[in-house]
Amino acid sequence: MRVDIRQLGEKEKVLAEKVKIPKSKAALQRPLSERHAFLLIEKDNAWITSRNRELAETFGALITRGDPVTVEKTGRVIVWGIYAGEPQETGSIILDRKPDGRFKLVPLDVTPNSLLTRVAHFVGRPGSVTSEEGQHGLVFRGELRHPGAPLATQAPAEAPQPGAAPAAAAPTGGFEKITGADAIAALGQKVSLEFIEGGIKIRIRGKQADCEKTAQRILKGSPTVASEQGAKYMIEGNLSKSFLKKGANQQGPDAQGVYTRDDASERSFTAFGENLPAVQAACEAGCKEGTMFTIVVNDRSAGPLVISSGRRRAV
Repeated sequence: MRVDIRQLGEKEKVLAEKVKIPKSKAALQRPLSERHAFLLIEKDNAWITSRNRELAETFGALITRGDPVTVEKTGRVIVWGIYAGEPQETGSIILDRKPDGRFKLVPLDVTPNSLLTRVAHFVGRPGSVTSEEGQHGLVFRGELRHPGAPLATQAPAEAPQPGAAPAAAAPTGGFEKITGADAIAALGQKVSLEFIEGGIKIRIRGKQADCEKTAQRILKGSPTVASEQGAKYMIEGNLSKSFLKKGANQQGPDAQGVYTRDDASERSFTAFGENLPAVQAACEAGCKEGTMFTIVVNDRSAGPLVISSGRRRAV
């Protein structure tokens, strides 16, 4: 069942607007690029959100059974259907479709490999799907299957086993390349961030609760400005030292373009650069487990910058 209110008469529009889809327990993310679609699976329910209706409906047709439902929202569409895989699997995934029809699947949060593998099997053209172990789990690539085309007869490639020879050359430097909008989508970052006043101050835009939550993690003291801007909220304030671009004891860039900073006085360890997995790997090596907080900031002079900071390890 597909509902496109733009193509209906007035009486039909009233009926279409009453179409309801189940509400998910977890929040549905909003991909910023039309190349991306966000998938959330909770038991036998599957939701896909995207700014690109055709991509969302294609994704939905590939991983659901029966007729999925499409509902239009401001700036996006939501496709809901009955998940075609195991009914007890739960997780979230970002699909990145390239212009040439290739795709990449990146897991979010705690998504089991079995679910990611099954989704890759559903969406990939037979014989095209490969996997590799990224910094944050498996990443699948392949050519997107057309709805109605047969599924692969074999399961997608599994993660390489310890001691086994790699099936293909590893990504440059051993890290999946995730930058810019891809990094924002992979993090599930709900606010937009940009440097102002030479990188010492920052502007945060989004929903009020999301802005305030982020501000508590990265700002020094209280915000200098906080205001409503239409349907959005905006906070400006001075960054804490651990999230500044420059500081004492700074090293780099390394082979991955990552800068690091170990600040004993602030008891923090910071890494920043363009590539999300490389930045997070560097930060994990220098800070205590479970203390990291990572953001993607728009730097007008250099583009999106990934900054990850946490409590430094005891020396």
